[in-house]
Order: sequence, then structure tokens, then C-alpha cells
Amino acid sequence: MENTRVLIATDEQTLKNVLNEMFEKKTGTKFTPDFEEDKISKSQTCHMIGCTPPTLDKLTKEGRFKRYSLGSRVYYLKSEVVEALRK
Repeated sequence: MENTRVLIATDEQTLKNVLNEMFEKKTGTKFTPDFEEDKISKSQTCHMIGCTPPTLDKLTKEGRFKRYSLGSRVYYLKSEVVEALRK
């Protein structure tokens, strides 16, 4: 029978390590995303796609871009913006 891990309560780093280990076992490759480096502000997103904040709000509302919030801060993921621009 395959070993099974059960997580009851843990800190963020331990959870990341366990998930990375599980991913590596299943795929044979390491996966270590760094969302902190991928986050960009609303103004950076506007600059990147060449639009104004109201236009970005409209495009986000239409579903072309996905917006994230942390408290009162709004940000976008650069990788998702690039992918949306490719479509």
C-alpha cells in the first residue's frame, strides 16, 4: 500500500515542502512557483498592456484578465497577463 500523508495543522513552509515532494513524485520534476515575483500592481499591468486603469477595470470585468486582492491591495499575475495577451 502506498504511503499516505495526513496533514492536520502545519506551517506554510512545511505545507509547501510536502506539496512539492508530492508533485515531484508524480511528475518526476520539481515545481517551485514564486507568486511573490509574479505579482504586479494595477499600474504595472496598465503599463505592460498599454492601457489606462479604467480600461483595465473594464477588461477585467469582461473576464479578459483576472484580478486578485489582498486586503485593499489589488494585483495581477504577470504570467496570466502574458497568457491573456497571447489569446
